[in-house]
Amino acid sequence: MFGFATSFVDSLAYITDVQYIDSSFIDTKTKFLVGRNMYSLQLQEFLAKNEGCTHPVTAVFFGKKKEKMEKKMLSVRRRFERDFKIKNVSCNFRAEKYNEEETIQSSEAGGAKSKSGKKSKK
Repeated sequence: MFGFATSFVDSLAYITDVQYIDSSFIDTKTKFLVGRNMYSLQLQEFLAKNEGCTHPVTAVFFGKKKEKMEKKMLSVRRRFERDFKIKNVSCNFRAEKYNEEETIQSSEAGGAKSKSGKKSKK
């Protein structure tokens, strides 16, 4: 996986190198990386704390083969190089393993949500 982030009020974009995430899972039904929103949040918090980038828009790209991910990373980089100055944050950022218990605790703190995505009343 690798991460990409930008703030549309700034001319700077951030990208990480391809990283191997130990114990990651891909949902067999949806074909999406389980916990991808948490990896994106980790990148967002890292940039806010270490780079001073407030409220970046982050994206996490994932795949099973490193070669394909490197090709995709170069494609994303080239696409945004025209409009943004790209800064590599790989030397400092390392995605941590997704922990489902942390996700459950954070969602409970924000209020339980129904299947429709709306908060339930307590």
